[in-house]
Amino acid sequence: MQLGSFSSGIYSLCNWIARLAYLNLLWIFFTLSGLVVFGFFPATIAMLATLRQFLIKNHPPVFKTFWHYYKKEFISSNKLGVIIVVIGFILYMNINFLQTTSNEVASFLFYSSLMMSCIYILIICYTLASYVEFEQTLGTHLKNALLITIYSPIPSLLIIFGFAAVYFAVTNISGLGFFFSVSLLGLVILSSANLAYKKIARKQEELSSRVGG
Repeated sequence: MQLGSFSSGIYSLCNWIARLAYLNLLWIFFTLSGLVVFGFFPATIAMLATLRQFLIKNHPPVFKTFWHYYKKEFISSNKLGVIIVVIGFILYMNINFLQTTSNEVASFLFYSSLMMSCIYILIICYTLASYVEFEQTLGTHLKNALLITIYSPIPSLLIIFGFAAVYFAVTNISGLGFFFSVSLLGLVILSSANLAYKKIARKQEELSSRVGG
């Protein structure tokens, strides 16, 4: 019985490794197919949406599912991408400008902008997770992502440490990045976001029980 459970665990692990590698390769291929600029966000959304199916215990065909989401979300995900890139560009230019200015106020604003950029990266992560989890407007995705970033520090810390761990792994293990970099980051994002959603659901249940009581 124990041997059967062990074999089942090994099979499940190998299955996950194969899926993550395949998703990573699909992400690279479809990003390049969209000339990077137009393919990056649709491929990222397709990868996250497909990965989400595995996390909720669905087992759809990988390529067919990825291609479905890539086509379906091509325009909408690029609209979201424009918003993300524009805000990111403004933050980047602001940091570059402050870096060339030498006074105490500029120094304070520089480090404040760096902090805002870190928060913005977390908001992007939660926005992408929300996009594949809920049917909402882009504005609602961004608003909810901001609220989760502010009120859910533990999932945010998991994203930060998860990203650091993935970066350390892909930079120190040759070839790992090509097969697992983006898909592992996607797994970190979705797992951390799910933790935040569960926390919110528990708080809503507690509030409902208090109101009902």
